[in-house]
Amino acid sequence: MKQRIFLRVFAGYIALSMLAVLVFAFYTLQVARRISHDSLTRGLEIAARTALVSVAPLMGQGRSVALDSLVAAVAREGRVRLTVITPVGVVLADSEQDPAKMENHSDRPEVAVALNGQVGTSSRFSGTVRRWMIYVAVPVKDQAGRVQGVVRTSTQAEELEALSRQGQGSLALFASVLLAACLLFALLLSRTISSPLGDLAQVVGRFASGDFGARLHLRRHDEVKTLADSFNGMGERVQSLFEERAQRIQELDLIFSSVQQGILVLDRDGRIVRSNKGFEKLAVSRPVEGRTLWEVVRAPRLTEIVQQARVTGNRQSEEVEIGEKSVLCTVERMGEREELIVVLNDTSDLRRLEALKRDFVVNASHELRTPLTSIVGSLEMLEGAPRGESARWVETIRRNAERMTAIVKDLLLLSGLEARGAEPSADRLDLERLIRDVTGMFAHRAETQGIGLAVDIPSPLPLITADAYLLEQVLVNLIDNALKYTEAGEVRISCAREGTGKVRIAVADTGVGIPEESLSRIFERFYVVDKSRSRKLGGTGLGLAIAKHIVQSHAGTIDVESTLGKGTRFVVRLPLDFRSPGN
Repeated sequence: MKQRIFLRVFAGYIALSMLAVLVFAFYTLQVARRISHDSLTRGLEIAARTALVSVAPLMGQGRSVALDSLVAAVAREGRVRLTVITPVGVVLADSEQDPAKMENHSDRPEVAVALNGQVGTSSRFSGTVRRWMIYVAVPVKDQAGRVQGVVRTSTQAEELEALSRQGQGSLALFASVLLAACLLFALLLSRTISSPLGDLAQVVGRFASGDFGARLHLRRHDEVKTLADSFNGMGERVQSLFEERAQRIQELDLIFSSVQQGILVLDRDGRIVRSNKGFEKLAVSRPVEGRTLWEVVRAPRLTEIVQQARVTGNRQSEEVEIGEKSVLCTVERMGEREELIVVLNDTSDLRRLEALKRDFVVNASHELRTPLTSIVGSLEMLEGAPRGESARWVETIRRNAERMTAIVKDLLLLSGLEARGAEPSADRLDLERLIRDVTGMFAHRAETQGIGLAVDIPSPLPLITADAYLLEQVLVNLIDNALKYTEAGEVRISCAREGTGKVRIAVADTGVGIPEESLSRIFERFYVVDKSRSRKLGGTGLGLAIAKHIVQSHAGTIDVESTLGKGTRFVVRLPLDFRSPGN
């Protein structure tokens, strides 16, 4: 900014200075040229009058050798061309040309003026000598005042040009010095004008960027000083207002940030004038300020509740669905103002927890009721059964009691994993050896089912820090599930290093697969895709929930990919050390 002002002012002064110097030089050159012309003309007139004294007595004799000699001598001495002309324009003598070959000169402008009794001057191209010439003609008069002839002197225009060139050199030197002085003065004056303006622009820029303490103090007494003082006064006032506003905003933000509920304020037109982060989590688009509620939240019922509160002026409270979330909405008018305050309390976690509790009770009751019913029925049959058949009912009781024991055992393990403060132990673990040991536990079972059981570890694995017992439970549950739901083909366990700080374990089978609608729920407690198959194979419905909790307690992730009828693949990603700060 400062540079632009300086350049514009400096360029203006330069243009003005150059224009002034050029006008001065042009005018001076013209004056000098006119003075030189007048000086040269007067010299020619003096030469003509001097020659007139000697030439006049000879003119009455006509053309003679004496006149020619006299004209040549005078012209040579005065360094001019001298011509003697009769009243009728005939050339009697000329210092440079043969008069006999020269045409009548009565039509020459200077001669015509001289024949009228006055001194005539002219500057023109001479057809005789083929050059630009300057002429002065003086009349020759007798005692009665009658014109007896004309004495004309002339010189080449180069004489005038020579005088002009001498003046031009001096004038150019003087103009250069004058222009340099003007430029120096323009530079100093431009800096004097642009410097305080540039400083003011810099301070204003700092002020605009948020530096409200920026001030400008000048040691001068002019309009710029007045402008700077006015700006300083304005800056102090603005700074005070901004500090006050910032304090109020900070207080409001502190209040807003202290609550988890979504809060927003609607103006009389239904536009959002203020909101907190809790509400922005529910919005489908941002920013939210200045927009209507229906633009940022897709919940028609919420809009209806707000409209009811505006019309009736009474507080409205109702639970509505916003997307996949359940939200308790409370709308109330802010005093006598037409603004409404809307408080949105997300109850999704509460409703989800209630649903999980209901599902847990239903599933646990169902899972326990089945073996209990079988045990009670077997006891009744055992009481009236012949001695030889009692062993079959005793076996049924034992099998169902073991299933109940397994359910209770898994519930206790899952409860322990979910307990607050429960953390896995940190053992230095050879993961490849653990995988091969667990896989070996299922080798006989896989062979009996006619299913291939393969381990794929292409490269040596680093030691990891994990709870060996819990990690073994994950592998057991995943391989056990894979064998349960695979009728033909193979189960492949693979493991490899992923990136610089993780390992990836995958358990893939060629079994029946999992329907797409069940993929998001298979890690829930007691959720099984095929209840009859699970019950027949002795599943508790808690294995995958336990595996997920164990993996998460090790700062890892577990994902599933499945295609119905083609197989399922579980992928577990674990850090090399779950205790590191990045995990």
